[in-house]
Amino acid sequence: MTIASFFTLFALTTSTALAASGTDEGISLMYQGKPDEALTQLKPLGDNGDIKAAFYVSLILLFGDKTTVTEGMAYLQKAVNAGYGPALDTLAGLYLHGDLIPRDIHKAKMYYEIASQRGYGSSQFNFGIMSKNGEGVPQDLEDAYVYLSLAADNYDDLGDLTQDAEKYRNEVRAQLDQDNLDRVHKKYEHLKSEITSKQIDNS
Repeated sequence: MTIASFFTLFALTTSTALAASGTDEGISLMYQGKPDEALTQLKPLGDNGDIKAAFYVSLILLFGDKTTVTEGMAYLQKAVNAGYGPALDTLAGLYLHGDLIPRDIHKAKMYYEIASQRGYGSSQFNFGIMSKNGEGVPQDLEDAYVYLSLAADNYDDLGDLTQDAEKYRNEVRAQLDQDNLDRVHKKYEHLKSEITSKQIDNS
């Protein structure tokens, strides 16, 4: 490696680390109840391509004391377009409940499924429950088994909620005959392997 290329690499890694640090500081300010300071910290980062920063900007603008729906949705969409799991899950929730945007159950399920396949535990749980109960969409016990199984394995995202996912998965399993169960379990194992291989960071 030449000296020039070393300093180029150093500059890139340093700027990435600084951006991550700035994002964490902004998020910390948000949780400290300082939304204006958090926006000052996070907005420039989000505007410069930091997807996590853009997502947290959207949360402040959409759910803070000074709601700005149009701008907040623009930042949320930026994070959604990048495939960021928490953003996909948030948009799904907005469609599911009809908060801030018109209710659309089919879009809710679609975004939950996309986030689920990108390894985001909350969406795996929600998609599994929607499929199990047929909430506004046709019941699909096979999808319910697959995605609740994924959620039951996803302690990093869900913590103790994995126990609920396992409970509901077992309720679904009791409704499947052995042939269907063998087939959907293979589908679950295949999807789990695909998700693991992608190594997507939803943190």
